[in-house]
Amino acid sequence: MGRAQDIKDKALRLGFSKCGMIGVDSVKGYRERIDQRVAAFPQSALMYYQFAHFADVRQKFPWARSLVVCVHDHGKYKIPDSLKGRIGSAYMFDGRKDKNADVHIAREELMKFIEGMGIKVGRDTEHGVTSFRYAAEKAGLGKLRRNNFFYTENGSSNSIEVFAIDEELELIEKNDVKECPDDCDRCAKACPTGSLTSAYKMHPMKCVSFMTSIGGNLVNLVDNDLSKGIGNWIYGCDECQDACPFNQGRPPGDIEFPGLREISDKLSLEQIIDMDNDFYVNVLQPKFWYIRPDNVWVWKVNALNAMKNDYQQKYEKYIKKCMNDENERISDMAKWVCEVLNI
Repeated sequence: MGRAQDIKDKALRLGFSKCGMIGVDSVKGYRERIDQRVAAFPQSALMYYQFAHFADVRQKFPWARSLVVCVHDHGKYKIPDSLKGRIGSAYMFDGRKDKNADVHIAREELMKFIEGMGIKVGRDTEHGVTSFRYAAEKAGLGKLRRNNFFYTENGSSNSIEVFAIDEELELIEKNDVKECPDDCDRCAKACPTGSLTSAYKMHPMKCVSFMTSIGGNLVNLVDNDLSKGIGNWIYGCDECQDACPFNQGRPPGDIEFPGLREISDKLSLEQIIDMDNDFYVNVLQPKFWYIRPDNVWVWKVNALNAMKNDYQQKYEKYIKKCMNDENERISDMAKWVCEVLNI
């Protein structure tokens, strides 16, 4: 317990709310979870199986013996009014690549501390060493709820960091997170596109978060009934989390997340339509990196969809401007929006 406790104590001093350690083989069961998802939604096989290696950490880190799992509470941060209902909160406070974020700084400091103990450390700054949520549950830091989000006693407003280490350490915590009531289906009812069909069952290709971010280049919104369900969201979605009873009652955050306010002032729907490539490459993409540099058009398609779903006359000139865009996905979307709105 000595070295494991030292790591946990350091993690808490750095600002993480929880920390635990599990054996590297503790996540092997994640493969079964993937198989269950694919069985429920066969069309999702290509997406889910690209993460099959999460069940075998040694594929990437053959020397790994344990996993250090840390939770960071981002419910303390203030959500800019202009981004509410437009960008998912988890994406606003993503610190994996944001060097100014306190969670990013804490992660780097914790790695240095562990390495200073003579322990080898491995990580992946994008999609992780393994499934964040599965590992956090195995470490006893909280529970995975029916909406597929990981919860601590403070709700689902959190991010998770996982490191692979070459020493056998175990520190499994106890938590007071209650189980979902058997009769609760608020998250499924709140899902605007019917992606969350039942407890723990989520069709990724219909998920608003997927369609507006990492999967934006795979889903065509033109003549797509799902486009209406996306509503005003342009990157991510919080509907199932907002509907969850276990996320109620917590006061809103009051701490400014570094750099978020400056970006939020430049993300009106009109500004996104007028966005040039330099702004996207240098400002927007490093923050919201699930949309890759060659897919900048996804932002404009999402903005056009939001304009359609909450139309105001001031949007007309921006929609019509996009009808002549050199990118066919943008121009096709704009023409369809004009047809739907009869403008």
